[in-house]
Amino acid sequence: MKNFYLFGVTLMFIVLCFISLGNSVGAKSASIVDLKPLIEKTGSGKLILKSKKEVTYVVNEPIKNVKCSIQGAPEGSSIKANFKGYGNATTPSLLHYQSGINNITIKNVTFDLALVGRGAVNFYQNTNIIVENCFFTGYSKTYGWRAVDSSICFTDSKNITIRNNRFINNGYQYGRVLNELNRCITIQGNFGDNYTISNNEFTKVNQAIVVNGNRISKFNVYNNAFNAVVDNSLYLLNIPIANIYNNDFNKTRTTNSPDEGIVLSGGNFKITNNRAYNVLNKFIAINGSTKSVEVTHNTIKNEKTKLRPVVIAWRNNTAYTVQQLNFSNNKIDTDTAPANYDTIPIGRVNRLTIQGNQFVLKGLSNYQNLFSLQGRATIGFVQITRNTVKPRAGSTISKKAFFLREKAPVIPKINILKLNSNQFSGKYPVILK
Repeated sequence: MKNFYLFGVTLMFIVLCFISLGNSVGAKSASIVDLKPLIEKTGSGKLILKSKKEVTYVVNEPIKNVKCSIQGAPEGSSIKANFKGYGNATTPSLLHYQSGINNITIKNVTFDLALVGRGAVNFYQNTNIIVENCFFTGYSKTYGWRAVDSSICFTDSKNITIRNNRFINNGYQYGRVLNELNRCITIQGNFGDNYTISNNEFTKVNQAIVVNGNRISKFNVYNNAFNAVVDNSLYLLNIPIANIYNNDFNKTRTTNSPDEGIVLSGGNFKITNNRAYNVLNKFIAINGSTKSVEVTHNTIKNEKTKLRPVVIAWRNNTAYTVQQLNFSNNKIDTDTAPANYDTIPIGRVNRLTIQGNQFVLKGLSNYQNLFSLQGRATIGFVQITRNTVKPRAGSTISKKAFFLREKAPVIPKINILKLNSNQFSGKYPVILK
């Protein structure tokens, strides 16, 4: 019996040794391949990359005049920076596409800047571009920095689709001062048009999407998740139109977004069916003269915040005019302290509609205001109707809280004012009746 037991132990030891040997033989590290010769050889065709398990493609210097589409393996392929992004004259992206090259697809690729690089892909005057199922990470300003450093940059480009990508740990370690900002996606130039950005994830990034272009007739941003964005999730400056819908801002509820969600100026903006949680500065920030802003059917919650959050506010109350603001049918659940702040401060506006919203507030103190009009210029039309205002459990809305700030000189002249069918337990305006 003893000999049989020893034989069994010995046999098991031999089997384990074979298994270990087999694993060590099968587990091999990915080989390193220089990407530049492959891109040059492919020309204007399609470069097929091997799996990231087999090959890591390295970029030893910025590759100029790229013409080819890039197709990664189904399980993903890896392109990694192997040079330091010195200086500040231009962003040394890994790939710079040749001007005028069209019909490009980049798919299933990880772009790792490896904490030495500053940009992944740069497009200039290109048309019909698709970037999908890619992963972007690893921005570093250690060796250089420029204000437009971006994982993907489009200048004067048209018909752009950016979908199903992930931007993770991209400049998250830096702050919000000017010389620390970088972007995941930059769209710029006055000849670009037709952009769709959908089903992407932005987690632990500095800025997510920055856009500046005055000839854009189509710009759609939907089904994206913006989690733990240090600066702005969307910075839309002087663009004619934008549709922003069904996005999540801090979807996981595990981290806060320290700064603004959507910064805008320019033309006509529709912001609808989005969900936001603890965007701690302003969820929507008006940053310049704007034709119209429609904010409807959004769900916004701010709780247990150390900084007082604002749902919508002007960066400069008296300098920027919104011709028409429609803030309707939203569900707002928000902190309201300290008591000397107004919950919904409205800057300069010509026509204002606030209706059908559900407000749940962490209380309103004596003489605290729910709404205020701070633009000082005459307002043509104000309608605030059919809103419900309730306190959170454990808090109260003071009988001496005000529905609308009336104290001069902040309050402007209003040509037409409609206030009716609101559910509010505090005081309604007396001067304005």
